[in-house]
Amino acid sequence: MTTTDLEKVRKAAEAAAAKLAEAEAAEATRQAEKATERVEAQRKKDAEFLTQWEALDAELQEVGSKSAADAVYEGSDPIAAVTHFWVERAKRNAVRTHARSAYHRLHGEHPDDQFAPGLPEREMRIADRLEEAIVKASRRHGADLAEKLKAEWTAE
Repeated sequence: MTTTDLEKVRKAAEAAAAKLAEAEAAEATRQAEKATERVEAQRKKDAEFLTQWEALDAELQEVGSKSAADAVYEGSDPIAAVTHFWVERAKRNAVRTHARSAYHRLHGEHPDDQFAPGLPEREMRIADRLEEAIVKASRRHGADLAEKLKAEWTAE
């Protein structure tokens, strides 16, 4: 290969390197713009979520508030009531965790411990809870019958 050939190859390589550097710079700029747009979109979503999380938490608490004793009293499945309670509790913890994360992303600092605290994990002890539910429901049925008997069979 002659010096002229080497010089041509060198110039072609330099031109290709410059073109590659230009393409990489353009891609880096595009990625930075996308990242900025993503951060801004997330900030908007976080701000919106923080205005709604308490209502969502309250809704989940309401649908998961039926006790096993109420279920037994009404003649429905207490296991389903207990299961539903724990499922809704896990959902509430997910909402609260997301609220704390959204607060951190939006404000750049962790919220204080009073903001969206996680619900403590407890041991389920299903058999104990079921026994407790049956006892409470049986007392309520007994009290209902006692009221009925008193109203019907007691002279006032």
